[in-house]
Amino acid sequence: MTDIDIRKLAKLSRIEVSDSEVEQLEKQIPEILSFVEQIQDAGGEVKKETGDHYNVFREDENPHESGVYSEDLIEAMPKHSEDGYLQVKKIIAQD
Repeated sequence: MTDIDIRKLAKLSRIEVSDSEVEQLEKQIPEILSFVEQIQDAGGEVKKETGDHYNVFREDENPHESGVYSEDLIEAMPKHSEDGYLQVKKIIAQD
């Protein structure tokens, strides 16, 4: 890996590197990449154990009709439109 590669990588990462850091990284990056290759060569399959919990939700035994509480909820809102939508303050970020 050359100093040009390291500077390009630093630029893409938005990291400022000094000349001395570039020299250090020229020596360290090949060692790091070699280590990563060793880990990849080791391979193996990762097993995921789920444990005893397979479904933490309970069954809804007595569901209510859709919309039964809508009017009460709309009336409890601090501001709402005639259509029943919640009105909130307009927030727009300008960068």
